[in-house]
Amino acid sequence: MTAESIDLCGRVCPYPVVEVIREADRLHPGEALRCLVDDPLAIKSIPEELEDYDDISITITPVANGWDIVIERQ
Repeated sequence: MTAESIDLCGRVCPYPVVEVIREADRLHPGEALRCLVDDPLAIKSIPEELEDYDDISITITPVANGWDIVIERQ
């Protein structure tokens, strides 16, 4: 799995959602995107916006300064 990371801390919605969708559209099968966010709305909005992507899985893990969101294209 190839993973790219982006730090979206300090950015409020909808910016993290827009950035994650843009990057998710660029992912090839087997690639993943790791995002660090600190806006609570992002952990609700990002999965909602990506639910129509049948080939993408999302994992959200709390971390000290926010949430780590991993999006992987199957």
